[in-house]
Amino acid sequence: MVKIFTKTGDKGETGRFDGTRVPKNDPLIEVNGTIDECNSFIGVARSFTEDGRLDDILKGFQSLLIVAGSEVTNVGNDGRLPFIADDDIHALEDLIDDLEAEIPPLTQFILPAGGKVSAHLHLARTASRKAERRLVTLQETMEINKTLLAYFNRLSDTLFVLARHAAHQDGGTDEVWVNP
Repeated sequence: MVKIFTKTGDKGETGRFDGTRVPKNDPLIEVNGTIDECNSFIGVARSFTEDGRLDDILKGFQSLLIVAGSEVTNVGNDGRLPFIADDDIHALEDLIDDLEAEIPPLTQFILPAGGKVSAHLHLARTASRKAERRLVTLQETMEINKTLLAYFNRLSDTLFVLARHAAHQDGGTDEVWVNP
């Protein structure tokens, strides 16, 4: 087993998959950090859920976020690593359709609340949106897989619907935003 600490990053640099070193604030590393953030928020939501179906869905997201993170650092498109595919986006769209059939239609803006699982899924949603924004920034300096960008757009939509679904499963309702 490789040691957790290597000391190679002590001077503010980190390694990419191809072995090159970049500053830890490189846009590519910013994307990776935000993907990790999203994955961690999903992990927190999983720790609160008792719904096996939801846990399986979220665990699947976490696995794909590992794929997304490796894809970002895979600057040479090394075929040994997996990539996010159109099928992954279609699976999210199908899940959204299935979940929306189980909850009341959204007719107003809602606040990100609804219980522990729901609130943490809203946090994961915001991290997914941040990853999407970071990818847009990254594409200004390097070519990225457009499917990856679309995946994070759809993942945030899915996390929003899952947050609403979790709130309703817990017996709650959407907390409607009221214009102050």
